[in-house]
Amino acid sequence: MRALFSTRYFQQLLREGKLGNEKIYLFSILIYLFEFPCLILIFFQSHASQLFEKYSLQPLQLYVLIIGFLVILLLFSQFFLWYFTSLFNYQEQRYLYMTSKALFRLYHSLLLVSIIPAIWYARLSEIIFFVYLPLLIILFLTFFVRFLRNLNGVSRIHFFIYFCSLEILPYFLLIKMLIINM
Repeated sequence: MRALFSTRYFQQLLREGKLGNEKIYLFSILIYLFEFPCLILIFFQSHASQLFEKYSLQPLQLYVLIIGFLVILLLFSQFFLWYFTSLFNYQEQRYLYMTSKALFRLYHSLLLVSIIPAIWYARLSEIIFFVYLPLLIILFLTFFVRFLRNLNGVSRIHFFIYFCSLEILPYFLLIKMLIINM
């Protein structure tokens, strides 16, 4: 938790060990895989969506499909990160990016833990737009700026192309597919 607010702790985390070998890394992925689909499912159940009727999907089936999509997305992300860093000889920066991404996923999961019960019990899906999205944007910008400050020896254009095409584009495609099917 200290790594979010203190650069010194973040640097110490980078120097001392591989975050990918820690249990917190696996825990953050698992929490993310189970919470993010919950948020999407709650959003679609609270809005009169024809997605369930159009494809005769049950909420549990949609939940499993979203988890499957996220698992595939995580695997492709790891593969393309390895390929990108090997192709342009950025192996040293791979660990920095993986650590930043793991910490972002952990804090995103903690945000979801606090937001999902509020949305479910208050039956206010507007919390997603007025609380969750602004907090997610602030969290993302905090990690992105910190990552860019620590990024040395990497072409900004290479990283921009990688980030937009392989980290952001799949989520936009998922949102577009779900909105079209509403």
